[in-house]
Amino acid sequence: MKSAVFVSGVPCTGKTWLGDWLSQERGFHHVDAEKNGGADLDAVGIHREWDLAINTGRAEDLTKKIATLSKPVVLNWGFPMCYLYFVRALQVAGIETWWIRADPTLAREAFVKRGKIDVKCFDNQMSDIIRHLLLIEFLFDDHIIGGLNADGSQRHPEVIWNEMTKGMK
Repeated sequence: MKSAVFVSGVPCTGKTWLGDWLSQERGFHHVDAEKNGGADLDAVGIHREWDLAINTGRAEDLTKKIATLSKPVVLNWGFPMCYLYFVRALQVAGIETWWIRADPTLAREAFVKRGKIDVKCFDNQMSDIIRHLLLIEFLFDDHIIGGLNADGSQRHPEVIWNEMTKGMK
């Protein structure tokens, strides 16, 4: 298995839950790039390399730094679509990338139930995702996986992880 896995996708599809589960059950460092201004990036010691990768569109230094860590890393980020180039940079540098998809209506309902952030934020992000869906599908290719059950509940991280690891190189 690779030393790093990057997970992104539709809001409320279990990205953070998967990262937490991998940390607790599989011994990964979980880096939630959105948490507290990059606090997880700082905690693992990869913030400089992360920023460099975003600023240059090259992630080789990030990959090298991650390879020096004592445990594999799962990175999750619900990024704005203007950063799709960053996904390609991660792929070129050898980081496994995954997109967690969901029916927009079910994901919106889950977002509303969460009640933490104004639903307009979800609507804006989802519109951005829908506009870029063809590019997302092209970039992630066979690394797109469902995050919600038919009733809108999140799929358990172990189930998602087992599906993901079947396709890992």
